[in-house]
Amino acid sequence: MLVQLDRMKKEYDGFSLELNMEIPENQVTGLIGANGAGKSTTFKLMLGLIRPDEGNVEIFGRNAAEMGAEDKQKIGAAFSDSGFSEYLKVQQLIPIMSRFYPDFQEEEFRGRCERFKIPLNKQIKEFSTGMKAKLNVLLALSHDSRLLILDVK
Repeated sequence: MLVQLDRMKKEYDGFSLELNMEIPENQVTGLIGANGAGKSTTFKLMLGLIRPDEGNVEIFGRNAAEMGAEDKQKIGAAFSDSGFSEYLKVQQLIPIMSRFYPDFQEEEFRGRCERFKIPLNKQIKEFSTGMKAKLNVLLALSHDSRLLILDVK
């Protein structure tokens, strides 16, 4: 199983999420719900960024909170905020991505940026919201991921 959430519970003040879910290899799964329904929380649990209060979250058959760097390199993730400084130019992201992901596909990334009109020599802060979202998805697709998590607006 690629992803498994088993009797998983996460509680915050005024919010409670309970979830059982399995995602097998080679399957596309979408989470649809109102704002505040728990979609982003579920993704953060899957990435091991937060821990469940109860239950288990497994990715690639391993506890999500215990994944090492090698496991995380197999995940492509795009959120509304890339986490990169907006003063960087896209061109400057290439060596960063190459260091994080040994299988970063630079030529494919450059080609996709050209196809989707993402300028390499422009600071990210100058991008529209839509351009930033496209860039985040292109970065998530730029290495050989087994799992893609896309949480963009």
